[in-house]
Order: sequence, then structure tokens, then C-alpha cells
Amino acid sequence: GALAAELVTKQISQAAIVMVMSLSDPVVKQMRKSPKPTYFAPMPRDKGTLQRVQRNVEALRRHGDENGGKGTAKSCYILDNESCDSLPLTPNYLVQRVPQMTREAAMTLTTKLKEVGHIDPGSNMLIVDPTKSNWRNIISPSNSTHWLDQFALKPGYSPLAKALHRAWAFHEYCSEVVVPALHFFEDWYNISKNYSNTYD
Repeated sequence: GALAAELVTKQISQAAIVMVMSLSDPVVKQMRKSPKPTYFAPMPRDKGTLQRVQRNVEALRRHGDENGGKGTAKSCYILDNESCDSLPLTPNYLVQRVPQMTREAAMTLTTKLKEVGHIDPGSNMLIVDPTKSNWRNIISPSNSTHWLDQFALKPGYSPLAKALHRAWAFHEYCSEVVVPALHFFEDWYNISKNYSNTYD
């Protein structure tokens, strides 16, 4: 996130996707000097970061207004506060996200978590934070390192844990922003090129 923005300020990169975190005032100041397309995608559940990112985007867009909206400076900052929202923890979701996950195993996991009140039975949304809960003990009480002797449970090494964390969506990277961000970058550069050709 912040690293991508810093690469933009140093002219190493021509665009950036900023997730997970907000930008410091010095970085925002540097970005205002040489606007580049930047796609901000904070997680709505992380309200503190979301508010700081909103202030970042407002400051960058305001700079475009102060300069009369010159060129495409104002339009090169996108705030996407939907793509990284929480996701239902369903068997289909787990099968798609976790290598070697079967539908049967996914059904077992989601059923166990519903039984103990970690998943809302109507919406299938997590209602207990998996980064802090004892979900590992619930699904695998006799083996703290692997579930079903197949799925790693160790923090930092568990695709299953990552899938739960993404579904909860508080402070995680999310792949859902990649395609819309790439479309935005492509469209922005096309518009910028046309603008330059018109006023050259």
C-alpha cells in the first residue's frame, strides 16, 4: 500500500493500488506534486483506516480543484470502499480459496462454526473475528498444526486462515480490486493521452 505510493512519488512506478493502510501526510504532499493514477481500496470494516484514506483522497482531489482541475489531476484518484468488503463464509467460498479443499470438508467446517455462533446462519457472514477467536480449536481440537491431517493451521502459513481472514475483512489484502484497478489505470491513461493530444 504505502510502498506502492512511495514508488509513485519517486517516479519508479506510474500507478499504484493502495490497500490495507492510509498514507502519511509527507507521502500525500509528494503525490500532489506529480499526480499519478492511484486506486485506494480500504476495507470498510476497518473504519479507522477507511476514514484516514477518505481524508487522503479528499486532500489529493482538493489539490486538483485548487489547480483548476488542470489536466486529469483531480480524476486520477479512485476510492473503492466496496470491493474489499466482508464476504459470506460458504462452502463454495472455501473451495475456491483454499488449495485441495473439498466441498465435504468445507461443509464440515462451516457447520461447526455455525454451531458455536461464529457464523450467522442466515447470511453466512462471520460474526466472530477469526484473527482473535479459537476457531482452530473448534474444528481441530486434537491437532493444533493441521486439520484433517491436510490443512495447515499454523498462523502465517495457513491458506485456510487467510481465507477466513479475507472473509472477515478487517486488515487484509484482497484480490477483488485487481481487475477494476487495472481497468481504471487503462482508462485513465487513455483519457490522459487524449487530453494531452487535444491541448498540445
